[in-house]
Amino acid sequence: MINPHLEWHEPQRLSSYPYSPDLDEIPKSAGVYLFYRKHGTSFEVFYVGKALNLQSRIKGQLNNLKLMNSIKSAANGARMLAYAEITLRPGQRKESAIVAAEKLLIRHFVEEGHELFNIQGVKLAVQTLRNDRPASLRKVIPKQTQIEA
Repeated sequence: MINPHLEWHEPQRLSSYPYSPDLDEIPKSAGVYLFYRKHGTSFEVFYVGKALNLQSRIKGQLNNLKLMNSIKSAANGARMLAYAEITLRPGQRKESAIVAAEKLLIRHFVEEGHELFNIQGVKLAVQTLRNDRPASLRKVIPKQTQIEA
């Protein structure tokens, strides 16, 4: 079991399109990142990614026209970039840890109802299971479950 540990940095606001975060602030270490929209107290995640070099990968994603246009055309709100460095335990492999972290984050946000653009600007298919259950099963069976297909 990998159980990755992430250390998140303060997010950066992506001002007017084309987006240009302060790349000098982004570490060159391995980790995960996400593009999201913040509107008041709510937020919507658009994309979750992994990188062996966060700065280089995020810089490359800024040139991904499908992804950037998807983010640009989303509902109102501030466009944001968040990123985290992965902390490895002795014997952990960097590649395995960031893959696990990315998958866990994707699953979390999909289960929360976010529609991710994780395949070059294409929304991930989401399966939703709704359960009508008696009161005796309400603590055992969730009302609704979502997962990427």
